[in-house]
Amino acid sequence: QTDRQTDRQTDRQTDRQNKSRYLPLGRRLGQAILGSRGRYDARSGDRIEGAALPALPLRAENRVICVPGIGSTRRFSVLVADRMPDLHFIEFGQCFPRWIYLPRGIFDETDLFPTELGRMDNVTDTALSAFRKHYGDDGISKDMIFDYVYGVLHAPSYRERFANDLAKALPRIPFASDFHTFAGAGHALMDLHLGYEDCEEYPLDVIFAQAGEPRPEHFRIGRRAMRFAADERSVLIVNDHIRLAGIPPEAHRYEVNGRTPLEWFIDRYRIVQDKQSGIVNDPNAWFDDPRDLIAAFRRIVYISVETARIVVMLPDMLAEADRDSAQQPVVEPRGAPRAVRRPADKA
Repeated sequence: QTDRQTDRQTDRQTDRQNKSRYLPLGRRLGQAILGSRGRYDARSGDRIEGAALPALPLRAENRVICVPGIGSTRRFSVLVADRMPDLHFIEFGQCFPRWIYLPRGIFDETDLFPTELGRMDNVTDTALSAFRKHYGDDGISKDMIFDYVYGVLHAPSYRERFANDLAKALPRIPFASDFHTFAGAGHALMDLHLGYEDCEEYPLDVIFAQAGEPRPEHFRIGRRAMRFAADERSVLIVNDHIRLAGIPPEAHRYEVNGRTPLEWFIDRYRIVQDKQSGIVNDPNAWFDDPRDLIAAFRRIVYISVETARIVVMLPDMLAEADRDSAQQPVVEPRGAPRAVRRPADKA
């Protein structure tokens, strides 16, 4: 479908008869939501419609913490990505990268990417000094601060205490009572959320509606959308042949961008036909073996359950002695001190 559809940026370039060199290597993997990825075209440094970041160099390694931008009507949530996130990966998403890549020297604008890039640390030296001084720990690193921010943004006590602020402004990160607990939780959550394709599988039961063993074709997604069998949502109807049972309540406690990962997965993995072009977007084509769909569901449930477990174990964000420190931010898009230098540019 994306091969024939164009965005407004492409339409404008076509109307102006501007030339843009395209290379197959410019076809990059992007991320739409946890458990769902798509493709986008990286062309001559263009900002792609529907992407939350400008085109990045093919071999650039990065991680971005994505939070809701101003104007979001959904409950606050946060999610990390290591690929180009969709513009609504998080509603009105604002992305804070671990690293910033800037071109060095002069390059030909007709080239797909500049030939040389410089990587700039997006965690400031000022923030590093502030953290080490506050906690009296010279072993704190910038990577640990980045993990700490992700852990803090998941803390229920933080979201509850600063709910009004999070609804109208970008997050401000205070000094927590226990740095290493939140940094450790943030690191575990990042590994979990970035590794959703290779993580463990939650042991869901496969129920086959017929006698005998199901064949691969019985696992294909049908025209009718997948749905839960009852209000308790412990059973998922995949199609007329297959049901998944044993979904625990914890799988429904973790939400990102207004829905649980399981709900996002169900919404994205359905057969949709574009009304204008007639092109059919069939998620069955995304799996080499139709039975891999069940493994994907089991991983999403595992991620949700593990995330809920880690989050519920986080201590109170601020001990009484540290509550005053919450009034001074160490992370914000402008001003100093701050842990993340600036958000990434948005499309």
